[in-house]
Amino acid sequence: MVENLGLKEAAEGAEVIIHCASNPRNFQQTDIRGTKNLLDAVDKNAIKHFIYISIVGIHKSDYPYYQAKLEVENAIAKSGIPFTILRTTQFHDFVFNIIKGLDQNAKSNFVTIPSKIRFQSVAVQEVAALLASLALESPKGLMEDFGGPEVLHFEEMAKAYLEATQNTKNLKLKEPEDIRHKLFTTGVNLCPEKNLGKQTWQEYVIQL
Repeated sequence: MVENLGLKEAAEGAEVIIHCASNPRNFQQTDIRGTKNLLDAVDKNAIKHFIYISIVGIHKSDYPYYQAKLEVENAIAKSGIPFTILRTTQFHDFVFNIIKGLDQNAKSNFVTIPSKIRFQSVAVQEVAALLASLALESPKGLMEDFGGPEVLHFEEMAKAYLEATQNTKNLKLKEPEDIRHKLFTTGVNLCPEKNLGKQTWQEYVIQL
């Protein structure tokens, strides 16, 4: 099949595979079907460790993208391939891009942001380093969650962003309407007892 073109060749002889491909806007094709194709392409005689990055709280929500990620986790676990699954909280960059988008869409001196949202964002570099270290270790199955060092309200994070970028706009809160924004009001995306990340949001934004 065309969608498998190159996968088997790329996976041939690989002892360790780190699978990070994902697309929230097309998860059926990228996450579910793409992972199935990759698992089918893996050289079962060579593979020793299949590592997958996932998201904290996907087993607690019926959000479609989260359910797709959970389906992928289950497919990996049932594949018979030795695996490690690492669930992390949202990246600093993810939160930054949400705030930046709301800022750019502002039509006045106010940036309107959804209320009641909380994040425990983590540095992508720290997660990348952890994935790289896992590649040198034995498979661990589903690992403990890996979260950022602190849980913050979205309003706090937006204020820090405005200050760091010397943006003089003010914030205005509104009830979340977007399905994804509503998800982040539930707390399923948090793991405060697993605050293993080091870089804080404030340390991240002052580098902008």
